[in-house]
Amino acid sequence: MNAVSSSPSHSSRDNSVADALGLWEPKRTLTLEAARRHTHRIHILRKILIGLAGVLVLFLIFQFVGSGTKTFDDPNPTESVKMVNPRYSGRTSDGLPFYLTADTATRTMAKRTEVALVKPVLEFIRTDGAASSFVLADTGTYDDVNKILNLRTNVNLETDDGYVCDTTHARIFARDKRIEGDEPIACVGNFGSVNGRAYEINDNYKVFVFKNGMDAVIKQDPANNKSVSAEGKSSESPSDFAFGGDGPIDIVADRAVYVGGKTDLFGNVVVDQNGAIIYSDTMNIFRREATSETDGSLRLGEVNKIIATDNFRYKTSENDVTGNRGVYERDKNLITVTGDVLVKQPGGNTAKTDKLTYDTITETIRFSGDCQGRECPSGERTRVVLQNGN
Repeated sequence: MNAVSSSPSHSSRDNSVADALGLWEPKRTLTLEAARRHTHRIHILRKILIGLAGVLVLFLIFQFVGSGTKTFDDPNPTESVKMVNPRYSGRTSDGLPFYLTADTATRTMAKRTEVALVKPVLEFIRTDGAASSFVLADTGTYDDVNKILNLRTNVNLETDDGYVCDTTHARIFARDKRIEGDEPIACVGNFGSVNGRAYEINDNYKVFVFKNGMDAVIKQDPANNKSVSAEGKSSESPSDFAFGGDGPIDIVADRAVYVGGKTDLFGNVVVDQNGAIIYSDTMNIFRREATSETDGSLRLGEVNKIIATDNFRYKTSENDVTGNRGVYERDKNLITVTGDVLVKQPGGNTAKTDKLTYDTITETIRFSGDCQGRECPSGERTRVVLQNGN
């Protein structure tokens, strides 16, 4: 009975295992099929994405190709960028620094290389070791690429050696160290005071050119009014031709070039001192030069030589002299006139010669030639002295 009773029990355990195994095997089969389906879906999605990417690439290529013929609108010229207290810097062609500041700087889309400035100040160095020089104005524009500063309204220039100029326009080529202006300018400095209708300042701001008509005044030092004549006679008072005196010298010309102690005048030149006037088409005025012991800058003294050519004329209340060329020498107190010289005096004396000398102290004219008048030797060609009657 024990054998019979144990058999059913064993049989029951075997079926349960089989059932268990039977139930697990279908579940494993279903999981593999799901994995295969999932992998298949992944492959399909990958192909779809690759296809979409290809379509997107083709679309972008089409857009880029098509945009090449599209015309873009110009930028709005009123759009701008404003800077407060800007500072620009650079160097001249010889390596010296310059600095540009302003209250404001505005850059517009229409002029991207240029800024509009309010209260610009240019500080520049002319030579190593020298003090700074300045240019100020109310308004201006600055081309940062070409280093060109265009100033307008109340433009003031001050150089380290004492030249001060006022104008309403200055075009400054900072890299080349030169300035030009198309409007009137007034300058004061070693050369005196000068007014021009237009101007240039060249060669490291040392050569001043006044154009389209100019006038000037040279003020002499009263301490230099003592003169000695060619005959050794001295005089403390200025002569009729008073360039050796202390009176101001007035100058008018079409064009003037100031270089250190030399002034070149061109076109309708008139130089007047105390009523003694020299006219010519071209004139060179030379002044004594000295170097300041304090700062080494150039200082100009009295006029010591004048050379006038082409249509020369020297006129005072006592003499009217014309010729091709006239030379005034302060150290000798002489005016020498050459070439087709003609002298006329109020008393009726006239003289023609090739060369004449006039002593500005004794007021004596000496020449060789033909003389006509009551003070001339009759019928002689000889050396004649014409002395003023006063």
